[in-house]
Amino acid sequence: MFFIYIAKVFSQDPGYVKLTTYSSKEKYSSKDTVKIALKISIKEKYHINSYKVDDPTLIKTSVTGASDKFKFLNTFFPEDEKLKFEFSENEINVYEGEIIAALTFLPASDLVNGKYDLPLKFNYQACDDKVCYSPKTINETISVQIDNDNPSKSLSNIEIFKNIDFSKPTATSENSAESKTTLTENQRTESPDSEEDQISNLIEEKGWAAALIFIFLGGLALNLTPCVYPLIPITVSYFGAQGSGSKSQSILMGIFYALGMSVTYSVLGVFAALTGSLLGTALQNPIVIIFIALIMFALGTSMFGLFEIKIPQSLALIGNKNRSGYFGSLLMGLTVGFIAAPCIGPFVLSLLVFVGKLGNPFTGFLLFFVLSMGLGLPYIFLSASSSSISKLPRSGEWMEGVKIIFGLILFGMALNTLEPLIPKDVFKIIFPLYIILSGAYLILLDRKGLTSVVYSKIKYLIAITAIVFGTWMLKPADTLDTVNWKMLSSVESIDNSIKSENKPVMIDFYADWCAQCKELDEYTYTDPGIIELSKSFNTIKVDLTKENEDITNKFNIKGLPVVVFLSPGGEEYKDLRVTGFLKPEEFKKKINSLQKYISQK
Repeated sequence: MFFIYIAKVFSQDPGYVKLTTYSSKEKYSSKDTVKIALKISIKEKYHINSYKVDDPTLIKTSVTGASDKFKFLNTFFPEDEKLKFEFSENEINVYEGEIIAALTFLPASDLVNGKYDLPLKFNYQACDDKVCYSPKTINETISVQIDNDNPSKSLSNIEIFKNIDFSKPTATSENSAESKTTLTENQRTESPDSEEDQISNLIEEKGWAAALIFIFLGGLALNLTPCVYPLIPITVSYFGAQGSGSKSQSILMGIFYALGMSVTYSVLGVFAALTGSLLGTALQNPIVIIFIALIMFALGTSMFGLFEIKIPQSLALIGNKNRSGYFGSLLMGLTVGFIAAPCIGPFVLSLLVFVGKLGNPFTGFLLFFVLSMGLGLPYIFLSASSSSISKLPRSGEWMEGVKIIFGLILFGMALNTLEPLIPKDVFKIIFPLYIILSGAYLILLDRKGLTSVVYSKIKYLIAITAIVFGTWMLKPADTLDTVNWKMLSSVESIDNSIKSENKPVMIDFYADWCAQCKELDEYTYTDPGIIELSKSFNTIKVDLTKENEDITNKFNIKGLPVVVFLSPGGEEYKDLRVTGFLKPEEFKKKINSLQKYISQK
């Protein structure tokens, strides 16, 4: 975590940023992509946070557009800089000076000729070398001319737009009533307000290319699941029987086999995208959450042999028929997609949820096509070496052991799925406890696959890791003594407290987004000397996470953190005011100075 000093200014925007907007054409047709550029001029000696931030206490820069006449597609930001500031231990992603950003829109297909106003919102947080100020929003409106009969054939503002790389969209859009967020015609971004899974985080941080590689590798890894691995020798035998000794024919049949698998999963991707809003809403329903957890639990029990998941006999017979040719390979791959479902369901389910949130059929098709290509790639190579089936490790008792491990993982996933419905304090205990018990089960009770020396070593390594990790999760957080604060939230309550206590007053103003406020809490207010000295004070803490003009005006709060010291009568010693993080020794000097003031009176 970056230890950033975040301060909030409760006043008019002093003009840290100036925006100038540009359009890529003078006149568009309703079939054109409307491109809007923003020249962002940042005041000297200030910077703004990047569109991507590593510290959750910082506010990322974003720009959005809203109109019922234009569909907001995406934003484009330039590369940021990593700079080191006095108040931080690490480098921060920021922009300084002048940068060019852009937005793209798609006009409504039935948009008639005319001039239309397109509202834009630019959200940012400005900082200098010592303080970051409150988040600000700049509202701009740009006019877009639609002329379907005579659209501009040449570009405008070329000097501005040549600085924008439209091949690299950035996922910074906001999910709000005014912002209908998408990426490109083929992509949509996920709202930062929604819960992001691993794939969406990867897309935002590394881009779509990295995400596709990750999904492809995930599909490749699925071949090691216990429902898929035993199918490999059967499939290779099929290729060997059909290839007629021709390696090129075997390879081509392997490709058709992989394409057959891709049909199953690509259809799933398109369906998830088309029903995305329904899926996303349903997954917030406790009944649906419980249902999904029960499915995972049922899959787990099947791994333990309680029951066996089989496809219908008629469908299984299709795959068992000795069909020749490329169509037979395509059909065989299609069948394997269903056979593999019991094992790869959780991974596919998580991808389905992500695609459902995107809501774009093309993207759904693409992601699941890439997944299935990863799943089918080994068969392309194995089809060329179908005579080498004897070299593959045999699917024997050790695979039964693998099923037990997968079963325990599925039970854990079921429990994790139920997390939103379980009290946090309870979940923090039962989830690590389950991990520990799973490791103990593998060591003490599970006897599957012990005939395989390699499997046994891997199993015990997994079990020991689970026990150690679960125990570490149960380790209670260190609890430190701290200053005994009164939490007050109004001017009236503060005044009443000052009058009733008749003691010197120390008021700490903080906010949840203020990182140095947290540093004061963690390092300064937990110091034994500070705690002891604070006992002679009326110690008050005020939460300014949400703006409170009465308090900020009364105490002239310009930034956070702020600590003020008052006399028993409520008069502030202004030269003792703290406006940043102080180490315990420096903070003690403030208190000692206050005691001298009081003793002199």
